[in-house]
Amino acid sequence: MTANVVLGLCAYTHDSAAALLVDGHLIGFVEEERLDGIKHSKAYPAHGVAWLLDEAGLSSADVTTVAYNFDGRRYLGALGQLPTHLRQAASRARAVPRARSFTTVHRRYQARMRDLAERFPRARLQAVPHHRAHALYAFAAAGVDDAAVLIVDSLGELQTTTTWHARQRRSRLSLDLAHAIDDPASLGYAYGAVTEHLGWRRGDEEGTVMALAALGDPARFRDLISRAIRLTTDGFTLDPALIALRVLASRYGRVTPAFTAATCPPRTP
Repeated sequence: MTANVVLGLCAYTHDSAAALLVDGHLIGFVEEERLDGIKHSKAYPAHGVAWLLDEAGLSSADVTTVAYNFDGRRYLGALGQLPTHLRQAASRARAVPRARSFTTVHRRYQARMRDLAERFPRARLQAVPHHRAHALYAFAAAGVDDAAVLIVDSLGELQTTTTWHARQRRSRLSLDLAHAIDDPASLGYAYGAVTEHLGWRRGDEEGTVMALAALGDPARFRDLISRAIRLTTDGFTLDPALIALRVLASRYGRVTPAFTAATCPPRTP
């Protein structure tokens, strides 16, 4: 009887990793940086995959499913936001570059799927929406059989904040999306913007800023942050006059001159 061999991948982005399950049994999981020595490695996790398959006595031809932790087709949803961003003076200059950048990421996703299809010619490729992957992992690690799950990050396709209802009944797991907030409303994006503005590495040292915040004066920028991140009836939104509209390209900064004028000049790394 042919084994059900599922290879889970985080690849081509920060913190590449791999996990392997054979007939529902976890063989192992590993971050690529532990094996290639590159901090936050974003390479295809070749070392991790090779180690896991060797542990199971299998080859790439034995993999029946490759689960990838993004569904790149969903990036195209940003194109539908273009008219709204063009109408707003604060986001108009970035509206077209934003739409173009999301299209570029979608194209890269297609290339990555072709690469995986060549590496695992007998496997079914399964794109997993990024927040769903987060939620499944959080629930599985919680050790309970009924839970509310909250996911807050910078960006998963278009989603930035989601709430879920997860239940485990015997061998059946259900995960239902209760509410979602889409980009450009993103707490992770705002946190990364401030991190970068203060001279720390965005996507890495937000935790440093979080620790230092405990030593600061919460009243100092309370009014500014309440304007930059405004509460709404169903969550929150970012003010593009202070936190610039996201463009998926590193040459586009995240804070505006108005934000800088109200805080401090950008700090050097």
